[in-house]
Amino acid sequence: MPADGAAPTVVVVGCTTASPHGQDQMRRLAEQARARGVRLLGTDTAANLRSGIWRMPADEFTELEFTDADADTCRAFAAAHPEVRAVMTLKEAGVVPAALLADAFGVAGNSVEAARTIRTKDLCRTVLRAAGLDQPRFTVVSDLAAARAFLADTDRAGTGPWIVKPRDGQGSAGVSLVRSAADLPTALARVDSGRPFLIEEFIEGDEFSAEGVMAGGNLRILTLTRKRTGAGFIETGHRTPAGLAPTTDAAARAAVVRAVTAAGVTHGLVHAEFWVTGEGDVVLGEIHARPGGDFIHALVEHTLPRFEMFGALLDDLLGHPPQETPPQCGAAGVEFIVLDAGRVQSVEGWEKATDQPALLAADLDVRPGDVLAAVGSSADRHGVFVAGAATADEVEAVLAGARDSLRIEIGAP
Repeated sequence: MPADGAAPTVVVVGCTTASPHGQDQMRRLAEQARARGVRLLGTDTAANLRSGIWRMPADEFTELEFTDADADTCRAFAAAHPEVRAVMTLKEAGVVPAALLADAFGVAGNSVEAARTIRTKDLCRTVLRAAGLDQPRFTVVSDLAAARAFLADTDRAGTGPWIVKPRDGQGSAGVSLVRSAADLPTALARVDSGRPFLIEEFIEGDEFSAEGVMAGGNLRILTLTRKRTGAGFIETGHRTPAGLAPTTDAAARAAVVRAVTAAGVTHGLVHAEFWVTGEGDVVLGEIHARPGGDFIHALVEHTLPRFEMFGALLDDLLGHPPQETPPQCGAAGVEFIVLDAGRVQSVEGWEKATDQPALLAADLDVRPGDVLAAVGSSADRHGVFVAGAATADEVEAVLAGARDSLRIEIGAP
């Protein structure tokens, strides 16, 4: 609490969202802030604040063009809000602006260099490889000729297939699997024209993520989560506990801690992705200084009873003693609804599908008459079920029951 007894003010960079999981995150943040006597100042672009898009229940709102913010903009914002004691974000696009603002305010936060490193996939891979962590071979190129040259060079070394993706994308947007040079033109059409992009070797293995929170500059890993993916590497589900063998579980946690330390992350919630290969090796993927999307936060809080994930973030930023982390118990899972392209003819059974106490959340974003395009990124998925129960088998039964109760008929466009 500030010396004058006023509630400490925390800036939330990016306080609007259309996504159901983002709204749930922000509601939980607001509740946990309120319980700590923390005042939230929500910031977002003028367009978002005026658009009618959902806003988090903050105490006050103010405009900040954070997606284009530079050091001067952030210093001006800090001068106008001397009451601020901490800066945070729940959004990928807010990670670098939050670091700039923390520097401008002179409060706890990640360095701008660390924020830019983890936001740029090839820079992060370079840092992790230098730290001795397994990483796929990669390069950054700007055109088809350079991409073909990389494939030719690595193919001689027995590498391939490959992944083409934006250097700073999210939600699987623009990600393509390339099996030969013949696939490159289609893959390049999915990344932003004229911008450098990343090509890396494809890692064969199961996908996981680690969810954690920084406390006193050290990472506390809360859970490991197993991913399920569909076409185009779009995530279709998550489960915790992850079900890894104890030795692999320990190796994955140790690798994530090393990676986060090497990347220079010191504050915030952490979502770190990794693969476990058929040989049992742990290969680090992307590191994010924000919570995992897709309702992963709900899985964490369900399986860590009475632990407040967003409250733990606030405690660290404000210098408060950390919460005890309870042992993980129970199980939880997320299953997304992904429909074929076409016109929605009918939707039946939603009330029955969601009439289950074990469902933590559910959302459906289609109605009769909607014309659905092919799903090209996480933002295109059509709905979600989130369940929590005592065992993994019970979670699967709840999710299967919800899916089986919902009937959606798709016809020609």
